[in-house]
Amino acid sequence: MQITKLARIALACAVVATGIAPALSAEPQGDDGPPLETVKTFDTFKLVGIGVSHEGRIFASAPAAQSGDKLVEVNAQTGAVTPYPDEAWNTPGTDTEHEWAVPQAMWVDKADRLWVLDSGRAVLTAAGQGAKPKLVEFDLGSNKVIRSYGFDGTVAPTDSLNDVRIDLVHGYAYLTNIGKRGSLVVLNLKTGKSRQVLVGDRSTFADPEQHLMINGQPAQTNDGKTVAIHADGIALAPDAKWLYYRPLTDHNYWRVPTSALIDAKLSASQLSHKVQYLGSAELTGGLIMDQHGTLYGGDLEHSTIVALDIDPATHKVKSRLFERAPGKLSWADGFAISQGYMYIADSHLWEVTFKNHLPRSGPFTIFKVKLGG
Repeated sequence: MQITKLARIALACAVVATGIAPALSAEPQGDDGPPLETVKTFDTFKLVGIGVSHEGRIFASAPAAQSGDKLVEVNAQTGAVTPYPDEAWNTPGTDTEHEWAVPQAMWVDKADRLWVLDSGRAVLTAAGQGAKPKLVEFDLGSNKVIRSYGFDGTVAPTDSLNDVRIDLVHGYAYLTNIGKRGSLVVLNLKTGKSRQVLVGDRSTFADPEQHLMINGQPAQTNDGKTVAIHADGIALAPDAKWLYYRPLTDHNYWRVPTSALIDAKLSASQLSHKVQYLGSAELTGGLIMDQHGTLYGGDLEHSTIVALDIDPATHKVKSRLFERAPGKLSWADGFAISQGYMYIADSHLWEVTFKNHLPRSGPFTIFKVKLGG
Protein backbone atom coordinates (compact mmCIF):
# COMPACT_ATOMS: atom_id res chain seq x y z
CA MET A 1 0.00 0.00 0.00
CA GLN A 2 1.36 3.43 -0.94
CA ILE A 3 2.32 5.60 2.05
CA THR A 4 0.67 8.99 1.68
CA LYS A 5 2.27 12.32 2.49
CA LEU A 6 -0.11 12.68 5.44
CA ALA A 7 0.91 9.29 6.79
CA ARG A 8 4.57 10.27 6.50
CA ILE A 9 3.90 13.40 8.56
CA ALA A 10 2.24 11.24 11.21
CA LEU A 11 5.22 8.92 11.25
CA ALA A 12 7.57 11.89 11.61
CA CYS A 13 5.57 12.98 14.64
CA ALA A 14 6.02 9.50 16.07
CA VAL A 15 9.76 9.94 15.77
CA VAL A 16 9.64 13.03 17.94
CA ALA A 17 7.36 11.37 20.46
CA THR A 18 9.23 8.10 20.88
CA GLY A 19 12.77 8.83 19.77
CA ILE A 20 12.85 5.68 17.60
CA ALA A 21 10.82 5.53 14.42
CA PRO A 22 9.27 2.60 12.60
CA ALA A 23 11.19 1.70 9.46
CA LEU A 24 9.91 2.88 6.11
CA SER A 25 10.67 0.96 2.94
CA ALA A 26 12.61 2.89 0.35
CA GLU A 27 10.46 4.09 -2.52
CA PRO A 28 11.56 3.59 -6.14
CA GLN A 29 12.82 6.70 -7.89
CA GLY A 30 11.22 5.83 -11.22
CA ASP A 31 13.39 2.84 -12.13
CA ASP A 32 15.40 0.02 -10.58
CA GLY A 33 18.63 1.98 -10.39
CA PRO A 34 21.87 1.73 -12.39
CA PRO A 35 22.66 -1.56 -14.16
CA LEU A 36 23.85 -4.34 -11.85
CA GLU A 37 26.80 -6.05 -13.52
CA THR A 38 27.89 -9.61 -12.72
CA VAL A 39 31.62 -9.91 -12.00
CA LYS A 40 31.90 -13.52 -10.82
CA THR A 41 29.58 -16.34 -9.80
CA PHE A 42 30.32 -19.27 -7.49
CA ASP A 43 28.41 -22.50 -6.98
CA THR A 44 29.94 -23.89 -3.78
CA PHE A 45 32.19 -21.03 -2.59
CA LYS A 46 29.97 -19.52 0.13
CA LEU A 47 30.80 -15.90 -0.53
CA VAL A 48 30.53 -13.31 2.27
CA GLY A 49 33.49 -10.92 2.37
CA ILE A 50 34.88 -8.78 -0.43
CA GLY A 51 37.76 -6.35 -0.88
CA VAL A 52 38.82 -4.41 -3.99
CA SER A 53 42.14 -2.61 -4.39
CA HIS A 54 42.60 0.84 -5.89
CA GLU A 55 43.69 -0.82 -9.15
CA GLY A 56 40.68 -3.14 -9.22
CA ARG A 57 42.13 -6.36 -7.79
CA ILE A 58 39.23 -8.33 -6.30
CA PHE A 59 39.40 -10.49 -3.18
CA ALA A 60 36.60 -12.69 -1.84
CA SER A 61 36.14 -14.86 1.23
CA ALA A 62 34.00 -17.82 2.22
CA PRO A 63 34.34 -17.92 6.02
CA ALA A 64 31.99 -20.88 6.47
CA ALA A 65 33.76 -23.10 3.93
CA GLN A 66 34.36 -26.59 5.33
CA SER A 67 36.86 -27.50 2.62
CA GLY A 68 38.71 -25.82 -0.22
CA ASP A 69 39.91 -22.24 -0.37
CA LYS A 70 38.51 -19.71 2.09
CA LEU A 71 40.06 -16.54 0.67
CA VAL A 72 40.76 -16.01 -3.01
CA GLU A 73 41.72 -13.40 -5.56
CA VAL A 74 39.42 -13.15 -8.58
CA ASN A 75 40.80 -12.09 -11.96
CA ALA A 76 38.37 -9.40 -13.10
CA GLN A 77 39.01 -10.12 -16.79
CA THR A 78 39.00 -13.93 -16.90
CA GLY A 79 37.16 -14.88 -13.70
CA ALA A 80 40.05 -17.14 -12.72
CA VAL A 81 40.33 -17.76 -8.98
CA THR A 82 43.57 -18.26 -7.03
CA PRO A 83 44.02 -18.83 -3.27
CA TYR A 84 45.20 -15.74 -1.42
CA PRO A 85 47.88 -15.04 -0.43
CA ASP A 86 48.82 -18.61 -1.33
CA GLU A 87 47.67 -22.20 -1.00
CA ALA A 88 49.37 -22.70 2.36
CA TRP A 89 47.16 -20.09 4.03
CA ASN A 90 44.12 -21.96 2.68
CA THR A 91 45.27 -25.42 3.80
CA PRO A 92 44.13 -26.53 7.28
CA GLY A 93 47.00 -27.42 9.57
CA THR A 94 48.43 -26.67 12.98
CA ASP A 95 49.90 -23.21 12.26
CA THR A 96 46.80 -21.18 13.05
CA GLU A 97 48.77 -17.91 12.88
CA HIS A 98 49.40 -18.44 9.16
CA GLU A 99 46.19 -20.04 7.94
CA TRP A 100 42.62 -18.90 7.47
CA ALA A 101 40.02 -20.12 9.94
CA VAL A 102 37.06 -17.77 9.43
CA PRO A 103 38.10 -14.89 7.11
CA GLN A 104 34.94 -12.93 7.73
CA ALA A 105 35.62 -9.51 6.25
CA MET A 106 38.12 -7.46 4.26
CA TRP A 107 38.98 -3.82 3.80
CA VAL A 108 41.37 -1.96 1.50
CA ASP A 109 42.65 1.19 3.17
CA LYS A 110 43.55 4.54 1.59
CA ALA A 111 47.17 3.40 1.25
CA ASP A 112 45.97 0.44 -0.87
CA ARG A 113 46.79 -2.19 1.73
CA LEU A 114 44.50 -5.19 2.19
CA TRP A 115 43.24 -6.03 5.68
CA VAL A 116 41.63 -9.38 6.42
CA LEU A 117 39.61 -9.99 9.58
CA ASP A 118 39.72 -13.64 10.62
CA SER A 119 37.12 -14.21 13.33
CA GLY A 120 38.82 -17.42 14.46
CA ARG A 121 37.04 -20.53 15.62
CA ALA A 122 36.30 -22.28 18.89
CA VAL A 123 36.69 -25.82 17.53
CA LEU A 124 39.94 -27.60 18.30
CA THR A 125 42.65 -28.04 15.68
CA ALA A 126 45.03 -30.99 15.42
CA ALA A 127 47.32 -29.12 17.82
CA GLY A 128 44.54 -29.00 20.40
CA GLN A 129 44.04 -25.24 20.21
CA GLY A 130 41.32 -23.12 18.70
CA ALA A 131 42.25 -20.52 16.08
CA LYS A 132 42.24 -17.11 17.72
CA PRO A 133 40.82 -14.07 15.94
CA LYS A 134 43.35 -11.97 14.04
CA LEU A 135 43.52 -8.94 11.78
CA VAL A 136 46.13 -9.35 9.04
CA GLU A 137 47.57 -6.49 6.98
CA PHE A 138 48.94 -7.30 3.49
CA ASP A 139 51.21 -5.38 1.14
CA LEU A 140 49.48 -5.79 -2.23
CA GLY A 141 52.72 -5.13 -4.08
CA SER A 142 54.40 -8.22 -2.66
CA ASN A 143 51.34 -10.07 -1.28
CA LYS A 144 53.31 -10.43 1.95
CA VAL A 145 52.08 -9.90 5.49
CA ILE A 146 53.03 -6.53 6.95
CA ARG A 147 51.67 -7.24 10.41
CA SER A 148 49.19 -9.53 12.14
CA TYR A 149 47.24 -8.28 15.15
CA GLY A 150 45.77 -10.49 17.86
CA PHE A 151 43.11 -9.74 20.48
CA ASP A 152 44.27 -11.70 23.52
CA GLY A 153 42.75 -10.28 26.70
CA THR A 154 40.23 -8.21 24.69
CA VAL A 155 37.79 -10.70 23.23
CA ALA A 156 36.55 -14.01 24.61
CA PRO A 157 35.60 -17.22 22.73
CA THR A 158 31.97 -16.13 23.01
CA ASP A 159 32.72 -12.91 21.12
CA SER A 160 32.56 -12.88 17.32
CA LEU A 161 34.34 -10.12 15.42
CA ASN A 162 32.39 -9.40 12.26
CA ASP A 163 33.59 -6.40 10.25
CA VAL A 164 36.39 -3.83 10.20
CA ARG A 165 37.32 -0.33 9.04
CA ILE A 166 40.82 1.16 9.02
CA ASP A 167 41.40 4.76 10.15
CA LEU A 168 44.81 5.91 8.86
CA VAL A 169 44.16 9.48 10.03
CA HIS A 170 44.33 8.45 13.70
CA GLY A 171 46.10 5.11 13.31
CA TYR A 172 43.32 2.81 14.52
CA ALA A 173 41.14 -0.07 13.39
CA TYR A 174 37.50 -0.31 14.44
CA LEU A 175 35.71 -3.66 14.54
CA THR A 176 32.17 -4.79 15.30
CA ASN A 177 31.42 -7.67 17.64
CA ILE A 178 28.13 -9.50 17.06
CA GLY A 179 28.72 -11.85 20.00
CA LYS A 180 27.28 -11.80 23.51
CA ARG A 181 25.65 -8.36 23.99
CA GLY A 182 27.41 -6.60 21.13
CA SER A 183 30.29 -4.13 21.24
CA LEU A 184 32.94 -2.32 19.25
CA VAL A 185 36.64 -3.12 19.43
CA VAL A 186 39.20 -0.32 19.06
CA LEU A 187 42.70 -1.38 17.96
CA ASN A 188 45.75 0.89 18.12
CA LEU A 189 47.68 0.05 14.94
CA LYS A 190 50.97 1.35 16.37
CA THR A 191 50.99 -0.40 19.73
CA GLY A 192 48.82 -3.39 18.83
CA LYS A 193 46.75 -2.85 21.97
CA SER A 194 42.98 -3.16 21.74
CA ARG A 195 39.94 -2.33 23.88
CA GLN A 196 36.34 -3.51 23.80
CA VAL A 197 33.93 -0.58 24.18
CA LEU A 198 30.19 0.11 24.21
CA VAL A 199 29.61 -3.42 25.48
CA GLY A 200 25.87 -4.10 25.52
CA ASP A 201 25.23 -0.41 24.83
CA ARG A 202 21.87 0.65 23.42
CA SER A 203 23.65 1.21 20.10
CA THR A 204 25.45 -2.14 19.82
CA PHE A 205 22.75 -4.40 21.31
CA ALA A 206 19.98 -5.39 18.88
CA ASP A 207 16.53 -4.16 19.93
CA PRO A 208 14.78 -7.31 21.24
CA GLU A 209 11.42 -6.01 20.02
CA GLN A 210 12.58 -6.01 16.39
CA HIS A 211 13.55 -8.97 14.22
CA LEU A 212 14.87 -9.91 10.81
CA MET A 213 11.79 -11.13 8.95
CA ILE A 214 11.80 -13.89 6.34
CA ASN A 215 8.50 -14.30 4.47
CA GLY A 216 6.66 -12.62 7.32
CA GLN A 217 8.27 -14.72 10.06
CA PRO A 218 11.23 -13.91 12.33
CA ALA A 219 14.46 -15.53 11.14
CA GLN A 220 15.36 -18.56 13.25
CA THR A 221 18.57 -20.41 13.96
CA ASN A 222 18.71 -24.14 13.21
CA ASP A 223 17.82 -24.88 16.83
CA GLY A 224 14.64 -22.82 16.54
CA LYS A 225 15.74 -19.65 18.34
CA THR A 226 14.89 -16.22 16.97
CA VAL A 227 17.97 -14.69 15.36
CA ALA A 228 19.48 -11.76 17.30
CA ILE A 229 22.65 -10.32 15.79
CA HIS A 230 24.21 -7.33 17.51
CA ALA A 231 26.78 -4.75 16.25
CA ASP A 232 27.35 -5.81 12.64
CA GLY A 233 27.49 -3.23 9.83
CA ILE A 234 30.19 -0.54 10.08
CA ALA A 235 31.33 2.44 7.99
CA LEU A 236 33.92 5.17 8.41
CA ALA A 237 33.36 8.75 7.26
CA PRO A 238 35.72 9.97 4.50
CA ASP A 239 37.41 12.39 6.92
CA ALA A 240 37.52 9.70 9.65
CA LYS A 241 35.66 11.92 12.11
CA TRP A 242 32.67 9.59 12.58
CA LEU A 243 32.19 5.85 12.77
CA TYR A 244 28.76 4.59 11.69
CA TYR A 245 27.41 1.21 12.81
CA ARG A 246 24.29 -0.78 13.59
CA PRO A 247 23.04 -4.11 14.90
CA LEU A 248 21.84 -6.40 12.12
CA THR A 249 18.45 -7.46 13.47
CA ASP A 250 16.85 -4.10 14.17
CA HIS A 251 16.29 -0.94 12.12
CA ASN A 252 18.35 1.55 14.14
CA TYR A 253 21.40 3.51 12.96
CA TRP A 254 24.11 5.06 15.14
CA ARG A 255 27.37 6.96 14.95
CA VAL A 256 30.12 7.96 17.37
CA PRO A 257 33.01 10.43 17.01
CA THR A 258 36.29 8.62 16.42
CA SER A 259 37.93 11.14 18.76
CA ALA A 260 35.78 9.68 21.55
CA LEU A 261 36.42 6.08 20.54
CA ILE A 262 40.18 6.47 20.77
CA ASP A 263 40.04 8.37 24.07
CA ALA A 264 40.80 5.64 26.61
CA LYS A 265 40.23 8.11 29.46
CA LEU A 266 36.47 8.22 28.83
CA SER A 267 34.36 6.01 31.07
CA ALA A 268 31.82 3.62 29.56
CA SER A 269 29.04 6.05 30.46
CA GLN A 270 30.88 9.06 29.04
CA LEU A 271 31.52 7.26 25.75
CA SER A 272 27.91 6.11 25.54
CA HIS A 273 26.76 9.72 25.84
CA LYS A 274 28.90 10.63 22.83
CA VAL A 275 26.91 8.22 20.64
CA GLN A 276 24.32 9.76 18.33
CA TYR A 277 21.10 8.02 17.31
CA LEU A 278 20.51 8.53 13.59
CA GLY A 279 16.97 7.23 13.40
CA SER A 280 15.33 4.19 11.88
CA ALA A 281 15.53 2.91 8.31
CA GLU A 282 15.79 -0.33 6.36
CA LEU A 283 17.23 -3.38 8.08
CA THR A 284 20.59 -3.60 6.34
CA GLY A 285 23.52 -5.97 6.58
CA GLY A 286 26.92 -4.64 5.54
CA LEU A 287 27.44 -0.88 5.30
CA ILE A 288 29.78 1.30 3.28
CA MET A 289 30.16 5.08 2.92
CA ASP A 290 31.29 6.79 -0.28
CA GLN A 291 33.54 9.83 -0.59
CA HIS A 292 30.51 12.14 -0.48
CA GLY A 293 29.28 10.85 2.88
CA THR A 294 26.39 8.72 1.59
CA LEU A 295 25.82 5.40 3.35
CA TYR A 296 24.86 2.31 1.36
CA GLY A 297 23.49 -0.94 2.70
CA GLY A 298 21.71 -4.06 1.57
CA ASP A 299 18.04 -3.99 2.56
CA LEU A 300 17.85 -7.62 3.61
CA GLU A 301 14.09 -7.86 3.87
CA HIS A 302 13.45 -6.60 0.34
CA SER A 303 16.58 -7.77 -1.52
CA THR A 304 17.53 -4.24 -2.58
CA ILE A 305 20.33 -1.77 -1.93
CA VAL A 306 19.46 1.54 -0.32
CA ALA A 307 21.35 4.82 -0.11
CA LEU A 308 21.08 6.66 3.19
CA ASP A 309 21.75 10.37 3.41
CA ILE A 310 22.37 12.06 6.77
CA ASP A 311 20.37 15.24 7.17
CA PRO A 312 22.87 17.88 8.41
CA ALA A 313 20.15 19.67 10.36
CA THR A 314 18.55 16.73 12.19
CA HIS A 315 21.41 14.17 12.02
CA LYS A 316 18.88 11.55 10.96
CA VAL A 317 19.15 9.11 8.07
CA LYS A 318 16.82 9.38 5.12
CA SER A 319 16.79 6.40 2.77
CA ARG A 320 16.17 6.10 -0.95
CA LEU A 321 16.22 3.13 -3.26
CA PHE A 322 19.59 2.80 -4.98
CA GLU A 323 19.39 -0.63 -6.61
CA ARG A 324 16.64 -3.18 -7.15
CA ALA A 325 17.31 -6.26 -9.24
CA PRO A 326 14.26 -8.55 -9.06
CA GLY A 327 15.23 -12.20 -9.15
CA LYS A 328 18.93 -11.33 -9.23
CA LEU A 329 19.96 -9.87 -5.87
CA SER A 330 19.35 -11.90 -2.71
CA TRP A 331 21.39 -10.83 0.34
CA ALA A 332 23.77 -7.91 -0.29
CA ASP A 333 26.42 -8.64 2.33
CA GLY A 334 29.99 -7.37 1.86
CA PHE A 335 30.71 -4.07 0.07
CA ALA A 336 33.74 -2.37 -1.49
CA ILE A 337 34.27 0.78 -3.57
CA SER A 338 36.95 1.18 -6.24
CA GLN A 339 37.34 3.27 -9.41
CA GLY A 340 33.82 4.68 -9.23
CA TYR A 341 32.12 1.32 -8.77
CA MET A 342 30.55 -0.29 -5.74
CA TYR A 343 31.15 -4.03 -5.48
CA ILE A 344 28.63 -6.25 -3.70
CA ALA A 345 29.03 -9.76 -2.34
CA ASP A 346 25.68 -11.57 -2.57
CA SER A 347 25.89 -14.28 0.09
CA HIS A 348 22.32 -15.66 -0.15
CA LEU A 349 22.72 -15.91 3.62
CA TRP A 350 19.04 -16.04 4.47
CA GLU A 351 18.58 -18.95 2.07
CA VAL A 352 21.48 -21.09 3.32
CA THR A 353 21.91 -20.25 7.01
CA PHE A 354 18.61 -20.00 8.85
CA LYS A 355 16.10 -22.69 9.77
CA ASN A 356 13.32 -21.04 7.76
CA HIS A 357 15.47 -20.83 4.65
CA LEU A 358 14.29 -21.27 1.09
CA PRO A 359 16.05 -23.15 -1.71
CA ARG A 360 18.97 -21.05 -2.92
CA SER A 361 17.68 -18.78 -5.67
CA GLY A 362 20.94 -18.48 -7.57
CA PRO A 363 24.74 -18.62 -7.38
CA PHE A 364 26.85 -16.76 -4.85
CA THR A 365 27.74 -13.67 -6.86
CA ILE A 366 30.03 -10.66 -6.93
CA PHE A 367 28.23 -7.74 -8.54
CA LYS A 368 29.35 -4.22 -9.33
CA VAL A 369 27.34 -1.08 -9.96
CA LYS A 370 28.38 2.39 -11.10
CA LEU A 371 28.17 5.08 -8.45
CA GLY A 372 26.87 8.48 -9.40
CA GLY A 373 28.58 11.89 -9.01
